[in-house]
Amino acid sequence: MQGSSNYMATDHSGTNHDGSPHGGFLSHYVFSTDHKVIGLNYLWLALFSVFLGMAMSLLIRIHSVWPGVHLPFLSGLGDSPDHFAALTTLHGSLMVFLVLTAAPQAGFGNYFLPLQIGAREMAFPKLNLLAFWATVASFLGLTITFLILAYTAITLWIVSVAIFCTASLANALNCSVTVIDLRGQGMTLPRLPLTVWAWFINAILGMLIFSILLAACVCLLSDRILSTHFFSVMNFVANQPAGAIATAVPVLWRRLFWFFAQGEVYVAMLPCFGLITHLISTFSRKPVWRERFVVLALFGMGVFGFCVWGQHMFSSGMNPFSPLVFSLLASSLGVPATILLISWIETLWDARVRLNTAMLFALGFISLFLSGGLSGIFLARHDLASPAVSEDFVTGHFHLVMGVAATFAILGALFFWFPKMFGRRLNESLGKIHFWLTFAGVYCVFMPMHWLGLMAHSRVSSANGLASVAAAGSSIRNFITGAILLTALAQGLFLANFLWSLFRGERVLENNPWRATILEWTVSSPPPTDDFGPSDPVVYRGAYEFSVPEVAEDFVPQHFAAGQVVKARESGE
Repeated sequence: MQGSSNYMATDHSGTNHDGSPHGGFLSHYVFSTDHKVIGLNYLWLALFSVFLGMAMSLLIRIHSVWPGVHLPFLSGLGDSPDHFAALTTLHGSLMVFLVLTAAPQAGFGNYFLPLQIGAREMAFPKLNLLAFWATVASFLGLTITFLILAYTAITLWIVSVAIFCTASLANALNCSVTVIDLRGQGMTLPRLPLTVWAWFINAILGMLIFSILLAACVCLLSDRILSTHFFSVMNFVANQPAGAIATAVPVLWRRLFWFFAQGEVYVAMLPCFGLITHLISTFSRKPVWRERFVVLALFGMGVFGFCVWGQHMFSSGMNPFSPLVFSLLASSLGVPATILLISWIETLWDARVRLNTAMLFALGFISLFLSGGLSGIFLARHDLASPAVSEDFVTGHFHLVMGVAATFAILGALFFWFPKMFGRRLNESLGKIHFWLTFAGVYCVFMPMHWLGLMAHSRVSSANGLASVAAAGSSIRNFITGAILLTALAQGLFLANFLWSLFRGERVLENNPWRATILEWTVSSPPPTDDFGPSDPVVYRGAYEFSVPEVAEDFVPQHFAAGQVVKARESGE
């Protein structure tokens, strides 16, 4: 049995050769086209952005509950409403662009996609490097907008968003071509890991929506700098035929923006669905239930997510039948979501679950996705999507699904892949404490926001009723603020765990500590510069062959041929 264990967990194809980088700091970390270095750089950028964004959210929350308090970051800038609005914009921009988009797709995708399909590099390495530095330039531009005058800041924000869209288009093109053209020998489409499917579908969706936002930003910049009239109200009204409604307002910008923004939700979520399915299968020691249905569900999420943009346009003078159509499309998102949820539950059913920190974050993701998805059913109604509803309900739903759930998936993937990226383990005890504090904290923050939104939607006419609603709302807001402070402090525990483990953590002495089946676990930790050493890997089977009978380690890696499986069975006997 022990001999079989070593055989199944270790690859003997010469992958533990010296792959250490040669050259100086600039050549290896700044100008390197190695997909692993670029992927790590994206993750470092996302880590810095998430803590900066959290600081912004704390300032916003303190100001909303105690408006008379002088915020330390705003006091030198006059504490004006313009700067508070800029603070909100900066928080949203950092979280949506630099964290939820960059980390799961550009970070983990760049690092692990070539390793998982048996490729040695991304299809366009130099374009990959250029896209990263364009993302850094976008980050700097977004941050500087907070420190300059309003009109110039808006122009710089649009330029920064346009640069980020260009970088994202380059990443999406690179990812798509890599999956289509550079798969290793034997890596057919049915054998692709679900993480790769999620990155691939997400790249296709990204090419569609980022191109739209890039065009909208270029038109908007043209209006501001070249005095064109793409989004001019007066130009729109002047060109209408006689008898047209004089108060008509063009909605072209809003249409283009929501074409992007609704799809962006699924750009953030699609990689997370792949990551969570991958983690659940690995730590349940069972194959993914109805794997091909899961792939179809991922496609369905991408298609429906792109088609429900009009859900946010109900109050913009659309065709009277449009709310019905888009409500039905929004409700149809429940079909692929239900397929994913059933697959996760069936995979967990009667399984030998390993409740490590990565698995806890995966289970937490399922809970948050289910809770936030139920509130999304309410928002599919056109009357609840109207401006009459308090923004608190939408804020709670949006953060619970896209913000916190996606963050849980990123954290689960980080605990899972940390040994592969750095050759050390994150501390499991600290990780579990961090998980439970964060899990309880986010529910205490965002579920009460739903209640605030429903309270604003209620019809209370008497003075006593209005006073009681106002008092209850004030108490809930104070509770939310306290929960945010405690949740933010819990993230300090994660940061301490991350930094300590990075330099002093337990070293990983084997290539495959999680007993996983995917190709990245056949190479050393961290992987060598050329990924797979002198010989390219050959794939013989699917990505989730767990609970295999008569095999000592209960799994068969993708690169094991039939003869090697027989040898492992004989060793087990």
